[in-house]
Amino acid sequence: MNRTKKLTCIAIFGAILFFSCVFSAPTLLADELRLTPLLDTPKNRVYYNHLLESVRRAENSIKVLMATADFYPDHPKGPQDDLYDALVSAETRGVEVMLIFDRSDWSRDITKTNEQTASYLRNRGLAVKFDDPEVTTHAKVIVVDERVVFLGSSNWNYPTYTETYQSNVKLVSPKVASFFGNVFDSLWKKERYDKVKPPAYPEGPAIVPLLSAGGDRLYYKFAERLISGAEESIELVIFKVTRYSGFGSSKSNTLTEKLVEAADRGVEVRMILDVNNWSEDINQSNRETALWLLGQGIEKVKFDTRETTTHSKILLVDDESVLLGSTNWSYYSLDKNLEADLLVKDHPEVTQPFLIYFERLWKKSDIPSREELSGGA
Repeated sequence: MNRTKKLTCIAIFGAILFFSCVFSAPTLLADELRLTPLLDTPKNRVYYNHLLESVRRAENSIKVLMATADFYPDHPKGPQDDLYDALVSAETRGVEVMLIFDRSDWSRDITKTNEQTASYLRNRGLAVKFDDPEVTTHAKVIVVDERVVFLGSSNWNYPTYTETYQSNVKLVSPKVASFFGNVFDSLWKKERYDKVKPPAYPEGPAIVPLLSAGGDRLYYKFAERLISGAEESIELVIFKVTRYSGFGSSKSNTLTEKLVEAADRGVEVRMILDVNNWSEDINQSNRETALWLLGQGIEKVKFDTRETTTHSKILLVDDESVLLGSTNWSYYSLDKNLEADLLVKDHPEVTQPFLIYFERLWKKSDIPSREELSGGA
């Protein structure tokens, strides 16, 4: 089957099953590893529902590393209350519950929100700490019972639960849980997390957890390898891509230039970027990137609608590999932040739900108008 026919089948399949269990059906990759794509759309809380179920079933431990967590004291009985109640209930029945939130100068609003949530949860008996204030923790990782891992793009706030497009995975894997559990333990003890041995780029089929921190920027290294090795197709849906005209060696510049190189050698490149009605900074970054790509000959660039936020970060290559997690293509994400991602390489059976998701987003997104690109929309 050629790729055009394959994409047509995927689009039809996605239209039929988009809101059903296809995005929460686990794939058994090995006896000790199951992967479940958790791909959220507005009002369709796949991630939240799976997470809540795992928290309620936890027997030994729950470790949470979260960029943003809110609890909305003026709006009780919201979806956040069920999750926080489940964490408190787990602690009451003997489960060790530990949470680390971000506290940094990057966003004082986020820091204030996290401090309020930490106070609320501490008052209910939970152990909450903050990361190093010199580091922005942008990762979103939960490890349950040292064998179940949730990671991806979802923060713990009302827009995430109800209004946005998000991309996450649930992994049942003691090895992946051990990797992120060791990272969490180092942060909890305020030890150096670079003692966690970084994985090498795999040459064959593999599932690889990635931590980008300090000078070791694994997401960037793996994304560059993936794009450079693409032979047929690259699909990218991402919240923010920033090009830096005054910094030619920027990692974000390099990745976008790799996309152009791929297109020049005949790879089909398609990209969906976010535009929204609440952050002109993000809109402007994505407009400038879209204009640059169009100028380089990459014409298949779309924006989502302003009424929704596409917070997903998914890179798909050759219908066989997917890289997803918390990382945007911007200076802080690629150079400074603590980010958590996952590479699924050469596993087309895992990639297919993400392709269906991309095709659905592609269908609802628009080629940006001249007015939109100029910032006048």
